[in-house]
Amino acid sequence: MPSMTMARRQESAVCPHCDSLVRTHTQQRTVTVNRTRLRVPNVTVDVCPECGGMISVSRSALAQFREAGVPK
Repeated sequence: MPSMTMARRQESAVCPHCDSLVRTHTQQRTVTVNRTRLRVPNVTVDVCPECGGMISVSRSALAQFREAGVPK
């Protein structure tokens, strides 16, 4: 059975970086939390295929942020 992080999930979304309607794809990235120096490695995120910008963080990654000490 494939793991959740390996599943290829595609959704339509408007990219906030290039303002295009795109079909996102998932990727593992290191995410830097705004207003902190905290970096959380290997987070599953949705990425814009046109500009490479991060569109959203997967719901399954919330536990990684809690473990890293990110407040709500």
